[in-house]
Amino acid sequence: MKRVLERDSVVRVAVLQLEYDSSFSNHRVFTDFFISLFSKLSSFSPQVVVFPALTDLFFVGGIWSIPLLGKLMRKDFTVSESVSEQCERFMAELSKRMNCTVAFGTRRGLRLYTAGSFIKEKQTLVNGYKLALLSKRWLVNSEALSKMVSNGVRIVATPTCGMNDYSEWDDKYYFWSHAQMIGYYCLKATLVGRILRNQLKDKACVCAPIPITQSQDGYIVRNESIEGSAVLLAELDMEKLEKFLAEQNQIFGAFAR
Repeated sequence: MKRVLERDSVVRVAVLQLEYDSSFSNHRVFTDFFISLFSKLSSFSPQVVVFPALTDLFFVGGIWSIPLLGKLMRKDFTVSESVSEQCERFMAELSKRMNCTVAFGTRRGLRLYTAGSFIKEKQTLVNGYKLALLSKRWLVNSEALSKMVSNGVRIVATPTCGMNDYSEWDDKYYFWSHAQMIGYYCLKATLVGRILRNQLKDKACVCAPIPITQSQDGYIVRNESIEGSAVLLAELDMEKLEKFLAEQNQIFGAFAR
């Protein structure tokens, strides 16, 4: 008799909002910051941890070698390859030691590791459910997102960074709206803080279709402040999402016939 493997219906996730501070160039401050961060994570034992874009910024020895978009700066500042590689090795070791999936961004792009292994395809299974790592610009591509969900993607992780002018509309447009329309869990991690003359502001969050959120607002959890660091912890009920998708298919399938 063929044995059927059952999937755990809950996926534990940690989504980070990290505030950069020039004092991180001091190795003691840097170490204390990450020790405090990991103590919060270890007690929850997340299966997915999402860091912001430009996480390698925290591994730079000084503020004058950080990467930013050209429109924010007059000169071309870059993070060295060795610093980005150091960040990636650190995250690989973290995912191995915690036996989890870690998503983050560096100047070299978005990165995904599972149990210490680099996932080039940027898709992996967590408790039998498919997670995809996507950049912010992909979150408005309804056709591509619909196809991904049809092919089994249930969780979308997006490392990003804030802007000088935080926009609630921008937040809803990119991260919240398509989680409602198409049906998936959206994990948004973000970078905030003072960087040169820029004060980046944003809110980390976990979005989901409104009917499966406890507060009926489309958020599983959301940081209340556009400043400061925060660790958002959430348990994703995958059975609720599967039921929602099945009901939507039934409704829209009936219209199509």
